[in-house]
Order: sequence, then structure tokens, then C-alpha cells
Amino acid sequence: MECMTKKTDLETALGRLYARRQFGIKLGLDPVRRMCELLGNPEKQYGVIHVAGTNGKGSVCATVAAVLQACGLRVGVYTSPHLVRFNERVCVNGVPLSDSELVEALAVCEKASDAVLAEQGHETTFFEITTVLAFECFRRAGVKIAVIETGLGGRLDATNVVTPLISVITRIADDHAAHLGDTLEAIAGEKAGIIKPGRPVVSAPQQPGVVEVLRATALSLQCPFTMAEDAMSVTRLSGDLRGQKVRISGADGLSLTARFPLLGDHQLENLGVSMTTVDVLCDLLGVSPDAKALKAGIESVCWPGRCELLKADPCVIADAAHNPDGAKALVAVLKRNGIKRVGVVLGMCDDKDVVGVVKQLVAVAQRVWVVPIPNERNIASDRLVHTVKSFGIEVEASEREAALDAAEVWAKEIGLPVVVTGSIFLLGVVLPVYGKAERAKS
Repeated sequence: MECMTKKTDLETALGRLYARRQFGIKLGLDPVRRMCELLGNPEKQYGVIHVAGTNGKGSVCATVAAVLQACGLRVGVYTSPHLVRFNERVCVNGVPLSDSELVEALAVCEKASDAVLAEQGHETTFFEITTVLAFECFRRAGVKIAVIETGLGGRLDATNVVTPLISVITRIADDHAAHLGDTLEAIAGEKAGIIKPGRPVVSAPQQPGVVEVLRATALSLQCPFTMAEDAMSVTRLSGDLRGQKVRISGADGLSLTARFPLLGDHQLENLGVSMTTVDVLCDLLGVSPDAKALKAGIESVCWPGRCELLKADPCVIADAAHNPDGAKALVAVLKRNGIKRVGVVLGMCDDKDVVGVVKQLVAVAQRVWVVPIPNERNIASDRLVHTVKSFGIEVEASEREAALDAAEVWAKEIGLPVVVTGSIFLLGVVLPVYGKAERAKS
């Protein structure tokens, strides 16, 4: 009976939280800053690594956290969106919030939100209150380092009330142009908003114009600026659909080999960014990382839904490729593993570059099943079917379960893999169908 009550409490609390989506996206820091003040500024009670960028943010957050945890630190991670359960957005040492922790902290944050409404006339948005919730939960959990992923942009993102130990910028590409700008340089300017005076900056490899913006911002704020490619070399030695063996060499003499669970050259780039960030943090803390701990951390990284092998026979792979760069990286992973043609179960949001994604998938897609995603931003099936068909690919619209069944039958008959992709919201309902990933069995 107690479990039933707790479940009802959680559903009620999350219902109130999700209702805040009606307030949309409001870029600005005053409401979050005031909520934090009312709660005693929880975001100042631990060190923060702040991560912005277009692609790779989540992978970098997960990798940095896993390595720091293996080195003995108590680490919190805040990412979005979640895959299956809301609790996944806030993790401590790899464990999502419990239902009771979530309900208790949300109640406290809602009181602060009510106060902000009375003072500022501002209805706190879903992301604003979720961000403060994460800050508060990390304080309650006694974390030493919190790895915080921005939601949208950087400069005016709700997370940007923090003063980080390190600001990290992953690869920047075209995305959210309506909010961030229609050029890479403009987008970079917004992402660079997380850079704070005197605090080190780590950047992934970027387009030259983006590097200029980031470097100029760091210089103006007297921040040490490190390009990860100059500090850390990550080389793939071998690999398959369950992971890749890599050699990591640092400019400071670090040298180790490890089996990295995440696939693709883009993940090698993300690993380089992550290890550079850890290296910079160790310098700040005045400690020397243990190579065995670093290796253990790298090999323990878990970031579901990124080129993840869900089933071996027939081969079913899931990947959250929701923009052209992500789709291009997915195709590269498939080809790297000798996969030239696949069936695709595709579901997308209507505010994404649908044509750009499909244009990339054409390189491997032999047949496509278009399915709805459980989100109000779901693209109309007939529109997505039309886009896919315009590239000359065999396509049909179907419900998710029927599409997965049909795709597996097709895969067995024709001897080709199936890839489920297009939106993280699609993966959120597909992953539970397959249970524990095949890669975990290796």
C-alpha cells in the first residue's frame, strides 16, 4: 500500500511539473537565480563542470562523471532529456534519483517557484524548475563535483547561474537557429556564454570561425583555453558493435589503453574532450590521476541509446540521431563496422531538420518504417513518408510495435540490421521493449 501511495505522489508531482511546459522556453537567468537564492544557493556547494555544445554533450557528461567517480569522487550529473524515466535526468554516482528524493526536492523547489511568481510575475518553466531541482538534489546528496549539461544554448540557459570550475564546449553545429542564430559563429557566441572570468575552457575540435569566437571570448575573460585535440590523442585500435579498444595519449605524458563502450569516431572525439577536462580538473585540484582508475572509469561509461546494440539476432541498433550531424555520425559507425545497408525505424520531431537527417540516412537505408513519437512535437507521418519517398527509398507508415515486428521479420529474411533512430523520444519507448542491451553481455 505504501508503494502505491509513493507512486501516486510521484505521478502527481511530475504531472504538475510537466504542466509547466505550457509556459514554453524562456531564455533568461533572473528567475533561476532567485530560486537558488531562496534555497540557499545549492549550486555553490560543490564544484561544477559546465558543458555546452550541439552534439556530444551527454556523452561527455557521462564519460567525465564515470572517470571522476572511478577516481573516488562523489559525482552528480544533470542531463536532458531523459530516455525512459524523468529520474534519469539527475544522477549521483551513476544512480538516478529515487522517487521519494524527487518528490521531496520538487516540493521545496515549487515553493521557491511560487515566491518567484509573487515577486517577479514569472511562471517558472519546466526546465527552470528542473534545473534548480538538480542543484538542490546534488547538495542534499553531498556531491563533490556536479557535471551540468546546458539545455539550449548557454548564455541565457537556465543552468548558466553556475560559476564552473571548467567550461566545456563540445562540437558546435547548426541547431535551434530560431533561438541561437543562423550562423555557426552566432551559435558559438551563445554557447560561449557559459565561459566565466578566469575559469579554464576546454573545447572540442571546431570549425575555424567557431574556434575564433570561443578563443576570443576566453581571452577577453582571461581564461586558459585548451583545444582537446592539442592536449589528448585518442586512437582506435579495434572494435565491434559492443565497443572499441582505444589508446589514449596525453601531452602531459598520460598513456593507457581501454575498451570504450561508446561507438564511432565522434565518440573518440568526445572521449578526448572528456579526458582533457579530467586532466584540467586534476591540475586545478593539484592531484595526479591514477591510470588504473582512469581506465576503469572509461570502461564503465554507460550512455544508452547512442549506437547501442539492442539485439544480436536479428541485429537491432538504437541511436539518437536527431540532426544531420548525428545522422552522419551514425552512418559512419555503421560503415566502420562493415554495415552497408540497413532497415530504419524512423520517428522525428517536426522542428528538426528532417530533410537533412534523411539525406544522410540515404547512404545506408534500404527500407524505412515511419513511426510516431510520444511527444507533442511529433512530425505528421504523411510528411515524413513523403520526405523519405522523395529520396527513392521504400517506406511505409506504421505504429511502433508493428513497425519493430515487421522490421525484425524483414531483417531475418534479408540478413540486414535494423536501426531505430530519429528522436530520443522514440528511443525512450523502444529501449524498454528490448530490456538490457546486448553490449552489456560482452
